[in-house]
Amino acid sequence: MVLRVKLALSLFTAAALVGGAAPTVERSTAARAAGLFSMRDFLTTKKLGQVVPSPDGKSVAAVVKRGPGESSRYGASFVDGNERADIWVVDGDGPARDVTGGAKDGTGHYNPVWSPDGRMLAFASTRGGDDVFLHVWERETGKIRKLTPRGVQTMTNASGYLIQWLDERRVIAPMVGPGRWTLEYGQWLEAQRFAPKEWAKVERGKEDTAAVFDSSRDDGPDAPDEEIVVVDAVTGKITSAGPARTYTAGNLVADPTGRYIARVDDLGPAPPRAGQVKRVLERRTQLALASASGGQPRVVGDVPGPSVTVQPRWASDGSRLLVVGRAAPGAPDPVTAYLVPAAGGRATPLAADRLVATGLLWGAGTPLVRGARVKDAAGPQARQDWWAFDPADPATAPRDLTSRFTAPPPELVPVPGGVLGVADGHAWLIDPRTGQARDLGAAGAAPLAELAWPLDDAVRRNGVRPTDRGGAEVANPRLDRDFPVVLVRDAEGGLYELAPGASPALTPLPAPHPDAGVAGYSPASRTAVFGAGGDRGTALWTTRGGRHTQRLSLNGHLARVLPPQRRLITYRGADGKKLTGALLLPPGHRDGQRHPLVVNVYGTRIVTAVGDVPEFQVNNPSYLTLQFLAAGGYAVLVPSIPRPGGAAAAEPMTWPTKPIMNAVDAAVDAGVADPRRLAVLGHSFGAYNVHSLIAKTDRFKAAIAISGFSDVISTYGVFDARFRYTPRAQEWFAPAYVEDPAFEFGLGEPPWEDPQRYVRNSPLLHAGKIRTPLLMLHGERDYLTHTGSEEMYTALARQGKPVRLVSYWGEAHMPYSMVSPANFQSMVAQELDWLRLNLPGGTP
Repeated sequence: MVLRVKLALSLFTAAALVGGAAPTVERSTAARAAGLFSMRDFLTTKKLGQVVPSPDGKSVAAVVKRGPGESSRYGASFVDGNERADIWVVDGDGPARDVTGGAKDGTGHYNPVWSPDGRMLAFASTRGGDDVFLHVWERETGKIRKLTPRGVQTMTNASGYLIQWLDERRVIAPMVGPGRWTLEYGQWLEAQRFAPKEWAKVERGKEDTAAVFDSSRDDGPDAPDEEIVVVDAVTGKITSAGPARTYTAGNLVADPTGRYIARVDDLGPAPPRAGQVKRVLERRTQLALASASGGQPRVVGDVPGPSVTVQPRWASDGSRLLVVGRAAPGAPDPVTAYLVPAAGGRATPLAADRLVATGLLWGAGTPLVRGARVKDAAGPQARQDWWAFDPADPATAPRDLTSRFTAPPPELVPVPGGVLGVADGHAWLIDPRTGQARDLGAAGAAPLAELAWPLDDAVRRNGVRPTDRGGAEVANPRLDRDFPVVLVRDAEGGLYELAPGASPALTPLPAPHPDAGVAGYSPASRTAVFGAGGDRGTALWTTRGGRHTQRLSLNGHLARVLPPQRRLITYRGADGKKLTGALLLPPGHRDGQRHPLVVNVYGTRIVTAVGDVPEFQVNNPSYLTLQFLAAGGYAVLVPSIPRPGGAAAAEPMTWPTKPIMNAVDAAVDAGVADPRRLAVLGHSFGAYNVHSLIAKTDRFKAAIAISGFSDVISTYGVFDARFRYTPRAQEWFAPAYVEDPAFEFGLGEPPWEDPQRYVRNSPLLHAGKIRTPLLMLHGERDYLTHTGSEEMYTALARQGKPVRLVSYWGEAHMPYSMVSPANFQSMVAQELDWLRLNLPGGTP
């Protein structure tokens, strides 16, 4: 049943989140006895999505995703639950209000972007047709209007950059061509809509159903089948800025003056080069610049293979663009920064022979490039320094701005007078024109550790975004203007406002609750927005001048859930270095009490704190949750499993074993795990880890593999089931996942180059050694093909070994991309039933 969001707002105030008294409306619920986490708790748990303050700081837009069970339609899930999201707006000192009302008609609304004057809010919405359309909400009237007749792409940049305002009236977005779905919407619907039509043709016998994939043909780059539209949000007039194909690229950036629009088009897979094995993820791309006034865009051929992963950056006056492309048309990787004049003229490569570019920025009118020296770039620990180029003569050698620091700052922010970064425990103001760096002398309670706002969406630290682990998703602003105030964090987690002016001021910014993290900030009003998602609920606050005002409260029903306990353990990895694992203990755990242990494995995962494991949170409506195991009486261990360097990295069936088993021993030695009742569970690559482990050890009494595979040879070339009925079926993923060192497997070569490596690393070929009872759960439309589980089932069943395969028709890479609550309930029931059946002692 769809719950009214208005009712959800009244469940619990912020007092409930911090352990205070519940309001009158919830007395009957609060009076109920505390209980274990239930399926109903999960299916009605809402989640805060993007939180975006208006430019003037007077309003805040927050995305609230209704619970996994609170939708009127399933089967078209996309963008992390936004198909069941609403946008709530905070104005003045009042509470948040739902302005989209999607619970009434089962629609979703997300990616809110404020107009520069804060009077309108553009966003993506599923209301108004069978796709995702551009809409606008007017603050003065409260009216919502649909702006595009066809769908607009949003999936490829969840921070909202694909929807942008040019000025107070004009908004831009990539709109799909007639008869097409947007990628995020269509990837779930194409197969289920197309396949029955083709099957019906077979039944009639009048039309062929052939799909032809012919490697000997190269029809050239795919034609642009979208257009960038400029929409007057007041009159509704649409102006075309030319054909485009943002598709998987997602790099669409308007210049700060509103005159030009830059984009990277994805034109399909690149053809193989003569005498070389085709790189499976290599795509044809092109850079194009368009006038916001309309007309045909200018394709910039001087930038070969522009990157789809590094955001282009405009100079603040819109005169030039920084973009990353290949060093030459035949080069294998996009590594070099280019300076592109907006009004025409040749693009200039920046230190193509010296620098591998991974990030871009402008500071004090100077182009900046983050990257490593070419001679060092192949090393796993290569420094990513920041380099400044002379804008008048970009061909000259660049200046290294950050070599003085022990570790270069991964992010710089443009501020008046230069760029600001945090390094070596201090905040530094760097003048890119001279290279001088000034210690701002802003001392916190502990050494400064990192920027907290704004953040560069492209930066990853150990594979994780450096965002707060609070109750909301940070929607970062574009880095094409100077920020008068930034937020920094010290080594103990303390948060500060930093105004890097003539007299730098570091002002403590206390959080309203220990679980709260920064979700947004407005320098104009010096207003911070905090979100918290603790065990007792979710809340949103605005904070100004040290005064906290609670604006939104969700998930009060979780206050009656008995929370599990969480703790860290340490152990040694394969190289003898200390590693950390996280333990989730059942509610009511007592010291000295041992529990059956489920080890949740995923090779390459690193845990340094309990917060690194969101699956441990009660207030986390993700299908990856581990709460049902804890509620069932099981302890859950999530170990760090670092990937080794060198040749060992290409043996994925072997390298995770030692750190996993050492972590298990540590849990036993800590007195919380029963060594006679051990089970192992994994999803995706973790499921492959499960297959590998039980082929090497009999210590586990039960094993559960979800959406995995067992034979890297048969998986190597399989088509993605989501796109099997489309012309692009052959373009996707599986070979890269197995072969490319950028992914977890990283076998490094195709199977015909080193077949024995594939034999060594295919658990199916070691099935004779497996004695552990194995449960496999798999979606039939998974890109990690469902046949991988079928193969292992057949191998074990023929040997008379205990094995169960549960197939979920219509589901994809579950539970990560699961869409049906009924299927999720079935999956959890299957897991718990398998553990009760196979662990000694039955129900714990």
